[in-house]
Amino acid sequence: MEDEAAAVEAALGLAGQDVPSLHLPPARVAFPAGLVRLAGFGAGRERLRLMFAEHPGLVLWLENRTDGQRVLAAVELEHAQEAPDARVAEEAVQAAAGPERAAFRRRWADTRRRDYDELQAYLASPAHIAAADQTRAVMMDVFRRQLGQ
Repeated sequence: MEDEAAAVEAALGLAGQDVPSLHLPPARVAFPAGLVRLAGFGAGRERLRLMFAEHPGLVLWLENRTDGQRVLAAVELEHAQEAPDARVAEEAVQAAAGPERAAFRRRWADTRRRDYDELQAYLASPAHIAAADQTRAVMMDVFRRQLGQ
């Protein structure tokens, strides 16, 4: 998987950039099929999240392409449900081009884990569950009124 990610970065002209890099891929560069392949499975989506952290401009480039929007949707749709994959982060750290990039990837993995744990705690909290129940009750009330019940 790390080879696929490196090939995507090279195809987009992002390889060798300092991270985080605001470098944008050239407008006319061909859309790498590897992006779609990575978006198709959990570990690949996790690697794309790291790639987006390293190259924030890549998100802007993807937003302007239909295939790119699909990749972004796949990554975001599963973001809250997919636990961070420590293997992906460790592979990325091992493959890092230098100590700065390895340190960046470690920090990213730590932050991703912390954010995921905080989100899961919030989603399981009584306050969130009560608010979600209240929202559903209001929506059902409006729905019933529209049906004339």
